[in-house]
Amino acid sequence: MYMKFYIDETTRKVLKKFPDKAVDVANSCDPNKINAKQRLVSRINSLQKNNTLQNPIPRISIVGGWYGNILIPLLDMYVNYEKIDFYEIDEEAIKIAKNHFLFDVNNINFKLQDATKIEFSGNRHLIINTSAEHMNPLNIKSGILAIQSNDYTEVNDHINCVYSEDELIKQYNFSKVWYSHTKKYDNKYNRFTVIGRI
Repeated sequence: MYMKFYIDETTRKVLKKFPDKAVDVANSCDPNKINAKQRLVSRINSLQKNNTLQNPIPRISIVGGWYGNILIPLLDMYVNYEKIDFYEIDEEAIKIAKNHFLFDVNNINFKLQDATKIEFSGNRHLIINTSAEHMNPLNIKSGILAIQSNDYTEVNDHINCVYSEDELIKQYNFSKVWYSHTKKYDNKYNRFTVIGRI
């Protein structure tokens, strides 16, 4: 049995130009990661439609932006916002995001910076982190947080796993939770999603 596999032209060029990043770029397109981001953005869309979130959202900070090749197009399609601050500590990843995947998106400020070292604040500020297991908790004084983490401790880079939605809620001391969800992937791990106010 043969399965057809398609890859878009931009990704093909990135894989050719950055062969050392091929596995990493392919991993960013993992169906489980795409599914998790789709679920998150769908819920943000719903919260904006029912006026829980401002329309437009004045500022979105994406922490651990990676290549931005999945999350940014989803936000562009389903969420009304004014600008994005895109935080990433991998210099080559941010270069690929800026010059290849997101070169035509004008309202993004790319920041080569460790977001765990700064303080986030602002009641209308939406912070999105879909890879919380990879980093220490963020310092959020105030704002709206949409966060995903997991209990997949077998991965070496997962330094901050949690084991339930409740643990993630307590870790960030949410004052209000609008949405929390757990989804099991491949019978290997659970991914936890929480959206609410800090």
